[in-house]
Amino acid sequence: MHPVWKAARYAREFVISARRENGTYALNWPAVRPRARTTPHGAAKAVAPLRMAQRIMMGFLDPVEDALFMTAALRTLGHPVTFHLGREKAPLVAPGGFYAWAQYGDEVLTTSLPVREEYTEVLRSGEVTVP
Repeated sequence: MHPVWKAARYAREFVISARRENGTYALNWPAVRPRARTTPHGAAKAVAPLRMAQRIMMGFLDPVEDALFMTAALRTLGHPVTFHLGREKAPLVAPGGFYAWAQYGDEVLTTSLPVREEYTEVLRSGEVTVP
C-alpha cells in the first residue's frame, strides 16, 4: 500500500477515535516516524494527495477535523507537524469564530487563509523536538 494511503487510513482512525460525545477531542498524537530528512516543502507536497485521500475516506471535514486529520497523517509520514487552534481577532466580543490548521515550524500547511494575521493562537498541540 502506498505510504500516503497508509497515513490517510491511520489519520482517519485517529480522528474517529479522538471524537468524544460532548464535542471535544482526546488527542494522543502519533509519534513522528523517523526519516532521514524532512522539510516544510516536502510536507506541503504531501498535503494535496492526503487531502484527496481524506475526501474519499471521510468526505469534507470541518476545519478542526481537517487539521486533526492532516496533522496525524503528516506525522505518520515523518513530518514534525503541529496542530493549531486560533480565535478570530475581530470581533473582540462574542461571537468570535475559531479556526484550526497544521504547521511545520513556522509554515502553515493546510490553509491559504492568513491565520497568523486574522487569528490569535489559543492552542498548539503535538510539539516535537527534532534532533
